[in-house]
Amino acid sequence: MSSVSKYLTIFEAAPQEKEPKKKTKINEETIQKINQRYSECKNMAQVARELGIAPTTVKKYLTEENLQLKQTESDDRDALWYYIFRLFGEYSEDKPVSDWNITQMQKFRKQGMPYRGQLLTLQYFYDIRKNSKDRSNGSIGIIPFVYDEARLYYEKQAKKADEIGRAIQKQLEQDRIEIKYNPSDYIGKKTRRKLIDLNEIGE
Repeated sequence: MSSVSKYLTIFEAAPQEKEPKKKTKINEETIQKINQRYSECKNMAQVARELGIAPTTVKKYLTEENLQLKQTESDDRDALWYYIFRLFGEYSEDKPVSDWNITQMQKFRKQGMPYRGQLLTLQYFYDIRKNSKDRSNGSIGIIPFVYDEARLYYEKQAKKADEIGRAIQKQLEQDRIEIKYNPSDYIGKKTRRKLIDLNEIGE
């Protein structure tokens, strides 16, 4: 029995032959799929997963129109991040915006609420309706509950759409100068969790 265990230990420790990853051939059809899917979901990582290619490959083959769409998406994300920072203040010295709010931003986006829609919803709730942030506990969780109401409000204000867009861009440019933090340093950043030693529990 011990010899079998020893054999299995040696066998499992030995380098195993791995199947080579299948490479997706980049042709005109693939490039068309890349741009079609990106225009629909606006998420390079998702397109990369669906097509079995690297996110850098997705970016490499995006059309000028989709590259502009990507830049707009990034700007909207940053504008939302800065607004949350200004709304609730600095969360901590190394986390200007809480991980919870960053997770909520991304979760709501996946649920069909784009970053700009989230920003306009918060502005509607706090700046236009003048609601207090005291009961928010520093969270943007109100967004799904007033998103449709805010959308209807802005639809009525459609003639001011260009003015709103310019105001967001102007505020974003000002925030990038005045606030020392860069959202890209915090959004999508993976943090290592401290491992818990079970032997220490109960000592």
